[in-house]
Amino acid sequence: MKHLSKLMLAFALAATCSLGAFAQENGNRDAQNRIVRGPYETNRFFDNIFLGAAGGVNIYQGENDSYGSASERMAAALDIYVGKWLTPSVGLRLGYSGLNAKGWGTAGAPYLKNYIGEGIYREKFGISYLHADVLWNLSNAISGYKETRIWNIIPTVGFGWARTYGNDTHRNELAAHVGILNTFRLGEVVDLTLEGRQMFVNQRLDGVARGSSFEGMTSVTVGLSFKLNRRGFKRVQAPDYSAYVDRIAALERDKIALDKANVRLADQNAALRNRKPEVVTTVVENTTPAPVALFFGLGKATLDKQQLVNLDFYVQNSMKADKNKTFTLIGSADKATGSAAVNQRLSEQRIQYVYDMLVKKYGVPAERLVKKAEGDTNNLFSDPKLNRTVIIE
Repeated sequence: MKHLSKLMLAFALAATCSLGAFAQENGNRDAQNRIVRGPYETNRFFDNIFLGAAGGVNIYQGENDSYGSASERMAAALDIYVGKWLTPSVGLRLGYSGLNAKGWGTAGAPYLKNYIGEGIYREKFGISYLHADVLWNLSNAISGYKETRIWNIIPTVGFGWARTYGNDTHRNELAAHVGILNTFRLGEVVDLTLEGRQMFVNQRLDGVARGSSFEGMTSVTVGLSFKLNRRGFKRVQAPDYSAYVDRIAALERDKIALDKANVRLADQNAALRNRKPEVVTTVVENTTPAPVALFFGLGKATLDKQQLVNLDFYVQNSMKADKNKTFTLIGSADKATGSAAVNQRLSEQRIQYVYDMLVKKYGVPAERLVKKAEGDTNNLFSDPKLNRTVIIE
C-alpha cells in the first residue's frame, strides 16, 4: 500500500500550501482585518443541494499485490453522488463509487480470469460501494465562507456497504473511507472536481481470506458537480442597537437632571417648612353688591325657609358690606294668573313683606330702601313662577 501513503501525502501537501493563499483573501475580513467566519442563516431543506458524477481509476489492494505493479491493477472507476451543505463548512453526501477492480489471485479464488504462471491468476471483478459521507470544507473553515472562491479543499470521511461480484458469485462487507475532495469553480452552477479516496474493508471482500485483517481500494476521480437552485449562505447581520444605546444614554442624562432637581426641590421644601409664618393683612375695598331675587309661591306674600336663607345671606354679605348704598326693592307677579289689579296689589304686599324684614329684623335704615311695585307689567322670565319675585338691587 505504498502508493496509498504517497497519494495521501500529495493531497496533504497541496492542502497545506493552499492554506497560506486562502488566509490572504480579503473578501472575508472585517474593519480590523480579522477573518469573519459567521454566523450564517440556517438554510432551508432544499437549499445548497449538489449533484455530481466523476470517472477515474480504482486500485484495489488485496493479498497478492506483490505479483505486479499498481499500474497493472488500475481499473475504471465511477462516482455518482448527491449532497447538501448544512453550513458553509459542513455537508453530507450519499454516493455510489466503484465499477471495476483488478488484481491477482491463487487457485480457488472466486474472481479469477486467466492463468499467468507460478500458480497465479489474473482476477477482475465488479465492485460497488454505497456510502454516506461527512464533508468538511477546510477552505471555508480556515478563511471564512466565500461563494466565489476558485479552489476549495474538502476532507471527507464516511462508511457504507461494499459489494464485489463476478463469475456468478458475490461478496458483501461493511466498509469505511477517508478522502480529500477538491472543487474548482467553473461558474455559478458548475464545479470541476478532483477527488482521492481510500476505502478500508475486511479482507474477505475479494474472496481471499489470508494475510492482513484489512484490505482496501484507492480511487482517484475527476468530474463535475452541479449546484442546484437556492445556492449560497447569508451571513447573519448583527442587530443595530445604536438607537437603543442612544435612548438609554438620553434616559440616563434625564435621570441625572431629575435627581438634581429632586435635591433642589427637597432643599426648597425644607426651607419652606422651617420658615416662620407671615401675617398678611388684606384690605377689602367697597364693592357694588350684585342683585338678589327672592321667589314667592303662587298667591303668596311671604317667603319660605329657603328664600329666607337667601335673604339672610344677602343682607350679611352684601347690604352690610356697603353701608352707603341705597337698595331698590322691585316687586312683581306673574300675568299668567290673576287680574292686573290683583297682581299689582300682590306685588305691593310682597315688597312690604321684604321691606319690613329688612328694617325690623336686620336693622337696615328705611332711608336706604326704595320700594317699586310693578305688578305683572314687567315679567322678565318665560316661566310664570320665576316672575313671582322681589328683586333687591
